[in-house]
Amino acid sequence: TPGLLAHIMTSKFADAIPFYRQENQFERIGIDIPRSSMCGWAIKVSERCEPFMALLNKDIRSGPIISIDETTVQVMKEIGRSNTTKSYMWVFLGGDIDRPLLSYQYHPTRSGKEIMEYLKGYKGYIQTDGYGGYDFLDAIADITHVGCWAHARRNFVDVVKASGKRESVKGRTGVAEEAVSYIQRLYAIEKDARERELSFDKVYELRQERSKPILIEFKKWLVNSLTHVNPQGLLGKAISYTLNQWDRLIRYIDDGRIRIDNNLTENAIRPFVVGR
Repeated sequence: TPGLLAHIMTSKFADAIPFYRQENQFERIGIDIPRSSMCGWAIKVSERCEPFMALLNKDIRSGPIISIDETTVQVMKEIGRSNTTKSYMWVFLGGDIDRPLLSYQYHPTRSGKEIMEYLKGYKGYIQTDGYGGYDFLDAIADITHVGCWAHARRNFVDVVKASGKRESVKGRTGVAEEAVSYIQRLYAIEKDARERELSFDKVYELRQERSKPILIEFKKWLVNSLTHVNPQGLLGKAISYTLNQWDRLIRYIDDGRIRIDNNLTENAIRPFVVGR
């Protein structure tokens, strides 16, 4: 029945219960449903869902912003690849700003080529982390590539956490904490905008008035700090990452619709990671 199919598919893809475990669950209540049957049903359900998925992806590509993230996945018995080879699940978030849609796409590699086909014809903002596989987006005329402040902040937080554990970061914790403080000030402005339920135009004005001066000051601080640290150390790498990503990181202040980070997309892929 449709209800049985919905239960099995939801258990597999939303709750991360493999077919062999579901087979055991059904067996415990006296129902014989082999995993081979569930596999066959999954293929048929997927085929029936293709028109719906086409509409979903069309809506995602119609929005002004698409956020992208990816995570590893291991595929067993994939033709032409060993079981230990890493594959990737990509997530695309976009469409209506207030009610964004999600699409998960499997690809065997982490190459940027894997997402070029998906984005074909898209015009607008693309928000990602600093992974080099996304660099090709900068060369596409109709796409504006936006960075993620959560990733930049994470690098400095790692330095703070490592304080006292490694000689290379001793004495640098204060610098890292100051960097985190700059970024926290940017996030405080975003929180203020949400609490006041500002329109996108008002968010833009708020960022120009309050965020932009902080960003100008922060960049000067980063450039100056880089001359006083080991570029190969944790802190040096955190500063270099932020400066290398700077043009992407500051683009969020140019449009009130853009988020300061890619956290929504990361949160969307987290259930998949937990299931894995």
